[in-house]
Amino acid sequence: MIENNICLLTDSYKVTHHYFYPKGTEKIYSYLESRVGAEFNKTIFYGLQYILKKYLEGQIVTQEKIDEADNLIANHIGPDIFNRDGWQYILDEHDGHLPIEIKAVAEGTPVDVGNALMTVENTDDKSYWLPNYLEPLLLQVWYPSTVATLSAEVRKLCNFYLEVTGSVKDNLDFMLHDFGYRGATSTESSMLSGSAHLLSFSGTDTIAALTIPENYYNDSNLYGFSVQATEHSVMTSLGPEGEISQILNVIDNAKDGVLSLVIDSYNYRNFLEESGKSGTELNEAILNFLDGEDNKVVFRPDSGEPVSTTIDCLNLLSEGFGSHLTDKGYKVFDLNIGLLWGDGLNYQKIRDILFAMKSAGWAAQNIIFGMGGGLHTAVNRDTQRNAFKCSAQLRDGVWHDIFKNPLDSSKKSKTGRFKLIRENNSFRTVPIDSEGEDYLQTVFKDGELLIDDTFADIKQRALKYSNFL
Repeated sequence: MIENNICLLTDSYKVTHHYFYPKGTEKIYSYLESRVGAEFNKTIFYGLQYILKKYLEGQIVTQEKIDEADNLIANHIGPDIFNRDGWQYILDEHDGHLPIEIKAVAEGTPVDVGNALMTVENTDDKSYWLPNYLEPLLLQVWYPSTVATLSAEVRKLCNFYLEVTGSVKDNLDFMLHDFGYRGATSTESSMLSGSAHLLSFSGTDTIAALTIPENYYNDSNLYGFSVQATEHSVMTSLGPEGEISQILNVIDNAKDGVLSLVIDSYNYRNFLEESGKSGTELNEAILNFLDGEDNKVVFRPDSGEPVSTTIDCLNLLSEGFGSHLTDKGYKVFDLNIGLLWGDGLNYQKIRDILFAMKSAGWAAQNIIFGMGGGLHTAVNRDTQRNAFKCSAQLRDGVWHDIFKNPLDSSKKSKTGRFKLIRENNSFRTVPIDSEGEDYLQTVFKDGELLIDDTFADIKQRALKYSNFL
């Protein structure tokens, strides 16, 4: 089978729609939005350029793809179903380039929910069936956009608690670390979600995500970084009786920099008490390591109830290594140590931990978070309520506004053709002939990418939002 056959990158039922539209149909105009009622009130739009470059740019329709699709659909649905004439027309008259125009808000832009993020329409009247044929592929932008939104909201949360507890913000870029590769649904999804995370943070263990900026966003800079760290296969190598010996081995062989130690192989409290007990071999090893310039030890409990275990660990570390107060009266460790919580996190649990730390008198700078499944797989299309709907059709030279208005009023769609304007730091979707600058810009037309953005510029837009207090 031909990989990425554009004729087949759709839902089965959409293959039948070319003969269902009303006679005289010339254009289909559709849009993407995050509906009102989403988990977060703004969506960070991200990932369209990746989709366009990977699947839609250039000559993507070939005779081989048409023949393959025709044969497959004949067996899959039935004979004379596949729109062979329509695809053949695109190949013959447009040299295999898709006659569509896609407008979109600049990637990295936070847009209030309930507004158009992207519009799609055909540029050739004979290809009226094409815009919504592409819906399943184009709508997949929901995934990197949702992850980008989640990471930005976590950064806002961290930024707030750093501020109110008088913390230094030197480590803000690393307060949320991506642990999600193993839990992702595929390597491609891990790359997309991992790169979306990098719009707001710099900590990641998803190495594959580091390729996205250079390969699809014109940026050879490195945006993700990690540290040396253990896992349970390392820490349990010598069994319970040899735990301390193995910890000493790890510390002795560690390079300068940050060292992350998982501490719950057996009993995290015993681990921390032994670590902080003056005169023990483990305590001396940790202190010797911390003597190195810019060296840091991060302790990672990997199980238990997140809030109570975090507070317990902070208190145990304070007893062993000491703490002092920020100018706002919150405790900070005396030494260059920290706590990493990376088990079962989502936005709500991070918020609960930060709130509990503040309530217990702890500064936010003492904590780092790691998120895996919560970042990559706990989100879905309904998290930000993303939908792609047709809102206007050109028939016999006349535009007709169309919409859906089901009993579930939350799913009522927009009608007509739009522009996206700014009003008082917010976006508003208005009729296309309204006054005001349109923030929906043509990014793709007739197979050509017209706006080729950089990852750096996209990241800057996202950071402007998440750094706001």
